[in-house]
Amino acid sequence: MILQSRFYKTKKLLLVEDCEPVRASVKGMLQQIGFEQITAVADAGAALIQAQKQSFDFILADFQLGEGKDGSQFFTELKLQGWLKPGACYAIMSAEPVRQPVHGVLAGQPDCYLLKPFSYLELEKKLAKAFQTSVALRKIYQSAAASDYAAALAHADEVVKQYPALTLQTLRLKAEVMLAAGDSPAALTLYQYVCQQRDFSWARLGQAIALLQLARFDEAFTQLQALVKHEDVRPEALAYLVELALVQGELAEAKDWVLELLRYNATDNVYQQYYGNLLHLMADDAAATAYWQKLLQQYRFSAFDHIEPYLALSRSHLRSAQTADLAGYKQLLKQFLDTLHSVPLKLLNAQGGIQQKILLAHGYLLQGDGAKSEALLAEVAAADTSLPINSMLDLVWYYFACHDTKAASELLQQATAAADALSQRGEGMACLVVKHFAKMLNSSSQQLRQWQQQGEQQLQANKPKAALQALRSAFLLCPAHIETTLNLVQTLSKLPGHKALKPLASAALQLLNSKALSGKERDRLTSLTDALPELYLD
Repeated sequence: MILQSRFYKTKKLLLVEDCEPVRASVKGMLQQIGFEQITAVADAGAALIQAQKQSFDFILADFQLGEGKDGSQFFTELKLQGWLKPGACYAIMSAEPVRQPVHGVLAGQPDCYLLKPFSYLELEKKLAKAFQTSVALRKIYQSAAASDYAAALAHADEVVKQYPALTLQTLRLKAEVMLAAGDSPAALTLYQYVCQQRDFSWARLGQAIALLQLARFDEAFTQLQALVKHEDVRPEALAYLVELALVQGELAEAKDWVLELLRYNATDNVYQQYYGNLLHLMADDAAATAYWQKLLQQYRFSAFDHIEPYLALSRSHLRSAQTADLAGYKQLLKQFLDTLHSVPLKLLNAQGGIQQKILLAHGYLLQGDGAKSEALLAEVAAADTSLPINSMLDLVWYYFACHDTKAASELLQQATAAADALSQRGEGMACLVVKHFAKMLNSSSQQLRQWQQQGEQQLQANKPKAALQALRSAFLLCPAHIETTLNLVQTLSKLPGHKALKPLASAALQLLNSKALSGKERDRLTSLTDALPELYLD
């Protein structure tokens, strides 16, 4: 054995294996090595529950885990949720060779792969070497995570001197640090040096990424197209072809590359979101809505169920409802709320629950329930969790509806900064989504002012039917704008009562009564309420 058994005695290990006899056999090997604190589960779902409860020093997961997430997807989920302990050793077992990621060692990858069957001595050797390598490289990872790239590069040079056997692995990590630091020329030179020694796929891909960062698009495209033909690097090459197309504004081409990626791995929720977002960016909202519905139906109640299709479909229903006529509005708002309430409990973790509440708050605002809307936003404000870009934009849209232009502007700036940071890491979709939203928000602001002015003019001209059309549209965009809502109530007071208008009147009155109105505004509301048809006051 490489490390003594007393080292393993104090370490916590999570074993994930769906085959009970194999699970028992591997557990026996682990005990023979010296592990005493072993938690053994059969699938990724149970493993995620355990990882949320406690931190593990070692995680040993089978690649094939039945119908749920496989070992690589489980690893990705652990990182996404922040449940992977810093410095933890993650190992994947498989009965067949597993394709290992070619790029992204800086972001974190499984520490080792074990080909079944193996002995307890082989198991210990793999785990010990992976742990020792992790310890040797830890300072590089820590400095890079803190964006101290100079220190990370200095630590890398020290590792090469102290651990010659880790030279190649360290050079690979060093080149990625250079890319993260924005020093593309240095990264390109290092990748080219490695390729001169030996033709590694990761070094060829690194060259293409450096060329992309240097805006040498034609060279990057040629390199990536060649790499797509090689199975070991195909997914990463396709991913960077997507980013190359996005940088050049070729949305249709980006969509085609995303489809290729989804053919390779249909359950990749990152590129599922890319595809849906691209449809929206290309102004094909109907196709986007149909796509989100398909994903929701296809993966609901499965291990691949994800919250984004529910949220994206809800956004589509909300935007459609805000521009719908009286006949369509009620059904679309119901679909919006029903979709949000259908999110499975397992997806409503700390982040998912907050994402849902932001959209629900907007729905309650449209229904006139300002108190419930504000209560939900208070929970959002109190939550200690970061939001994905799309949910940050949902919150901007809510603040716009609340006529809180300052909060909306500040949060949009934060979303823009977050999207820029993602773009620097090679995730260009976020910037396009934020720019598209900002353009839509600006257009909506102009349209809102136009409807408000038209409604007021038509009201002064004693044309309540024409005023109603403009003021209803303005109310659906910004229900918390007091002057607009008062004008809407005044318009309703000048028209005969109609059953189809009752929800609109009720929402307007409820919102106004929940607001801190000035004395003049309160007197006006009282006067208007007295003039409203009895139907609206039930």
